[in-house]
Amino acid sequence: MSRVSMLLSCLRRPHVAALCLALSCATPALAEQAPLVFSPYAFETRGHGTIAAEAAFLDVPRRHAEPDGKRMRLRVVRLPATGGDGRTAPVIYLAGGPGGSGIGTARGPRWPVFDRVRREADVLLLDQRGAGLSEPPPPCPHEQHFDDAQPMQRDAALAALRATVAQCVAYWREAGIDLGAYTTVESAGDIEDLRRALGVPKVSLWGMSYGTHLALASMRLHGAGLDRVVLMGTEGPDDTLKLPLAADALLADLSVIAAGAGFEDLTGSAKRVLETLRQQPRQGRSVMHGGKLVTIGEFDAQLVMTASLGRRTTQQWLPAVLREAERGDYDPLADLVLLVRSEFAGFGAMPLAMDVASGQSPQRRALVEAQARKSLFGDALNFPFPQIADGLGLVDLGEAFRGPLRSDVPVLFISGTLDGRTPPANAEAIKPGITNSTSLLVRGASHDNEMWLGNAVIAGNIADFLAGRDVHDAVLELPPPEFAKSKADLPVALPR
Repeated sequence: MSRVSMLLSCLRRPHVAALCLALSCATPALAEQAPLVFSPYAFETRGHGTIAAEAAFLDVPRRHAEPDGKRMRLRVVRLPATGGDGRTAPVIYLAGGPGGSGIGTARGPRWPVFDRVRREADVLLLDQRGAGLSEPPPPCPHEQHFDDAQPMQRDAALAALRATVAQCVAYWREAGIDLGAYTTVESAGDIEDLRRALGVPKVSLWGMSYGTHLALASMRLHGAGLDRVVLMGTEGPDDTLKLPLAADALLADLSVIAAGAGFEDLTGSAKRVLETLRQQPRQGRSVMHGGKLVTIGEFDAQLVMTASLGRRTTQQWLPAVLREAERGDYDPLADLVLLVRSEFAGFGAMPLAMDVASGQSPQRRALVEAQARKSLFGDALNFPFPQIADGLGLVDLGEAFRGPLRSDVPVLFISGTLDGRTPPANAEAIKPGITNSTSLLVRGASHDNEMWLGNAVIAGNIADFLAGRDVHDAVLELPPPEFAKSKADLPVALPR
């Protein structure tokens, strides 16, 4: 389809107007992009010393459809290549969230993978608009705190959170924050501007979790400027809402593994704890929170279980926590309940607007609602979405944004079999539209560091793929999680 006919189609389909605006401004007719001016930058890692790097600010339009309007500055750190032949395209790292810091990610335990990749090419750490060091909007002064003496009730909690978020949206608008500037389409435009500012014909993208969602949008909108793409924990265009039964399936998989560690019936344990709390809430004292007494209901436990299934650390705690609850000791569960409740205290403008804009197709929402009625956990996996977004008046990117993707850009998919946030099925659903793809399936990896560091082959394959060398489909094995055996093995404070 020609660009003219595409835009005419957009005019006849107003629900995709936001995406059409992005497409119409993604042309060479844009004003010249000023080259980046990098300055020396001491990049301090946590545990791997200080790295000689470079930093710059990328100046971008607040709305790419309005290139002469207000501007934003995005922080970019360049890790200069330490090897390679100089012909490999620069690699832009895209953090998850939305709201994660690309710069911050590389400072932590995942640094060795960044160090391996920069042996082949420059690595650009981008703090996406509104995140990290890239002009985040002010925090909302309105917070929601639940009464720890009462069990969380799903409907009452949703009503309270919707009221708080509505106050936050009103606050940001009164403060002059353009919430419509925080969409994945706008961030994809930033990546294209970064490529142009670097003065290179193509860049490669490397994303994790939400960063893969952004990378896929860039493939759709600006694919001509992309060389290669690495997707770690794929979140497809219509995957913002998670499928509830994926949590049940993961619990079943984890139950098989836990049986070998002395927990014979993890799924049954989860069901029994939920049934007990459905009949009558119980109380526990949170050691992590100074012995605070917490009343725990069924919905509290559903939220805890779905959150715990996402990452290896909490996967390793869950069997012991449930065993203690079955024995009548709810103190360890109280620790996790308060951690989950604290996540609902406040909402950030950027992640909220991003998630709402990506939204979900009517078919996806119907499927999620149908699965929630069958899931052991109800709709806890996505709570408080999607209902919290209804009526806020935020941008929705429409069905053209969420539709099937077709691309000939080479893609490396990396998925973990114990990933409770972006399961391997997400990548499998994307593959039919990708003409050149390679897959690494990491058995035993969750949505956490072991997807990066659990097997030495992973970093090498990422670097080889980005350098254009042959990488083949593979299944990598990790050791199983090391489960806490008893209450004595559970933490008394959050690990740092």
